[in-house]
Amino acid sequence: MRFLIYSGLREHHESESRRRIFLLNTFLILGIILLLVLGAVALVQDAVALGLADFVMAVVYTGLFLYLRQTGNEPLVSRVGVTIVGIFFSYLFFIGGVHTTAFMWLYTFPLFSLYLLGLRQGILATSLLFCYCCGFLTFDLLSDLVNVYTRDFAIRFIPSFLLVSVLAFLVEHSRSGAWDAMLEKQRVLSDTVDQLRRKEAELEEIRDQLEIRVALRTDELERANAHLRIEIEERKWAEEERMRLEAELLRAKQMELLGRLAGGVAHDLNNVLSGIVSYPDLLLLELPPESEMRVPLQNIKRAGERAAAIVQDLLTLARRGISVKEQVQLNEIVRSYLQSPEFIALKQEYPKVRVETRLAGDLQTVIGSPLHLEKAVMNLLVNAFEAIEQEGTVVVTTENRWLDSSRQGYDTIIPGNYVVLTVTDTGVGISRENLEKIFEPFYTSKIMGRSGTGLGMTVVWGTVKDHGGYLDVESVRGRGTAIAVFLPAAEAGEREQAREAGGARRIEHGSGERILLVDDAPEQRSLGNSILTTLGYRVETVASGEEAVAALQGGMEVDLVLLDMIMEPGMDGLDTYRKIRQLHPDQKVIIVSGYSETDRVREALELGVRSYLKKPYTLEEIAGAIGRELDG
Repeated sequence: MRFLIYSGLREHHESESRRRIFLLNTFLILGIILLLVLGAVALVQDAVALGLADFVMAVVYTGLFLYLRQTGNEPLVSRVGVTIVGIFFSYLFFIGGVHTTAFMWLYTFPLFSLYLLGLRQGILATSLLFCYCCGFLTFDLLSDLVNVYTRDFAIRFIPSFLLVSVLAFLVEHSRSGAWDAMLEKQRVLSDTVDQLRRKEAELEEIRDQLEIRVALRTDELERANAHLRIEIEERKWAEEERMRLEAELLRAKQMELLGRLAGGVAHDLNNVLSGIVSYPDLLLLELPPESEMRVPLQNIKRAGERAAAIVQDLLTLARRGISVKEQVQLNEIVRSYLQSPEFIALKQEYPKVRVETRLAGDLQTVIGSPLHLEKAVMNLLVNAFEAIEQEGTVVVTTENRWLDSSRQGYDTIIPGNYVVLTVTDTGVGISRENLEKIFEPFYTSKIMGRSGTGLGMTVVWGTVKDHGGYLDVESVRGRGTAIAVFLPAAEAGEREQAREAGGARRIEHGSGERILLVDDAPEQRSLGNSILTTLGYRVETVASGEEAVAALQGGMEVDLVLLDMIMEPGMDGLDTYRKIRQLHPDQKVIIVSGYSETDRVREALELGVRSYLKKPYTLEEIAGAIGRELDG
């Protein structure tokens, strides 16, 4: 019975349509049963016409039921059903039925029409039937042609039919009003829930950004201060700063503040690192090859380059792009990190964790960035160490692997020749619901007292993707995790290109070309002047975009403009370049910035700037950029 009553329901039907389908099925099923019974009774009573009419209506009801079941078109079935019932009831009222009892069925019509068609259409259908009945009664009583009903019947039928209609109207009106009120309350409740969810999501996102901000600031303080007492004081200051930022969360402005702060810190740090990266180059040019100062200066330069890479990773994590393409032996990357001070410190922090290496002796090379690959290896090992709560083992494996068909891991790995790095630990493992989240930015499952901001594995993911590689993760809760990195093995042509690129690195010198250096930082102008002079160029320096435009308007002719993008106050690099183009449309310009590539930088490139140089830059980088620009 439940199957029959709910027949015709579809997933897209709303609650009101479901109610009407339920009523339609109920009326149709009861109507079919009653019409068959009444038709049989009418035939027994020799009312052949009435019996046939009952059977015909039963067939029509059956057709409507089957149509509703097949299509779910409740509005059409409701209108057709009420229309047919109205016609049938009009016929019954006309013939009077057996012993003039057919009129009794008319009292059910207001219920049918109002429940199935709603208030307006139901009232209209009921009024039409009532008008028909009144007209027929008038004709019957005033003429001698029919004589079905008496005047006494008319006096009783008309008010009783009106009373039933009014009661049915009031019941449906009350039900409809209550239903509308309930829907309105549900809508208000749904809107309130949506607003709360949005607020909760915003609060969670801002809280994540706050955790990143606090972690970064704490890390800076730890590196900058070795003395324990000062470090503790600075940690307290960081906690106070965190509490202050939490108060700002209530005013819903933290995201914008953190964005401006991250950009400013990166820009200032890159300006500071420019001297650390570039001055050693100048000093190395002056030192003889056998000088004992060459190694310390090279170490200073490498430290500055690593610091600059860290700043760049933090700022451009979501917009990565590795431009360095060298031939890299992954075994050397692993061995280098296992001998680094960072790894020694990690071992001291986790003395009960053992490390095993199983490095393939015939491992093929890959093409990519050694610095980024070393950082990926570091993050994988740190993650493995932190997953082990007490004693355990971390195994680092490298191998050559050829896939002749696609493999479904964390990524879908296409067929090809790969160098595979696998880091396996015997730690706590990763639950199935968290396995898909481990490479998301700022996601972390670290327990209290352990390091981690949720960025490390995202750096791994970005590095692998930038190298055209794939990831696979296998983990069992309580038994450990294995993360495999598939990097495309270098083809012969790629190895030759990488070898040529590596061997072609040299410092290009100028021939007295005149360069205008535009930078608002005095130390950057001094550094740039020293580098460019050493490279054999004639240098003019100005401190703002306005000064640069004024100099060019005054007749200064230069072969190239080195233009800083961020200058305060006044015009920035993009506005200055627009002014320069108006004066000299063919002027060669190189944009220099301590930020990642921004919309302003991209707009300058679209306007005609062909070169973009990120701070801090090495002697080779600026020499190469200037040489390429001057050579066209």
